[in-house]
Amino acid sequence: MVDCCRHVGASDWDRVVCDWPGLLDVDGGPILLGIGTAMVYPTLLATISDVAHPEWRASAVGVYRLWRDGGYAVGALTGGLLADALGIPVVIAAIGRLTFLSGTIVAAVMHETLPSPKRRKENVSNSR
Repeated sequence: MVDCCRHVGASDWDRVVCDWPGLLDVDGGPILLGIGTAMVYPTLLATISDVAHPEWRASAVGVYRLWRDGGYAVGALTGGLLADALGIPVVIAAIGRLTFLSGTIVAAVMHETLPSPKRRKENVSNSR
């Protein structure tokens, strides 16, 4: 393992970063976070637009944003308290597990609203 801790300091967070050399160095982490965020947010808003009826779509987006922004505050406070009590690596692992669990639930419960290309062809040929 490359000892990057001597370059960035010796705080608890720096030790976590040093556990993944090359993946989350000083510049790599924020770049990966930005790329992931840029892929997720448009997808989430498109999903809400797909499943919400036009009459209540604006309210659905508002409720989504309420819970998302509330999650930032509650998640940061909870994560900080747990990091103080259990350590940062435990909190990072817990966040990863929660993210995986939520993605698994969404994959199991939600279904695609856009017809597949095969079904679109069938609909076009049946309408003629």
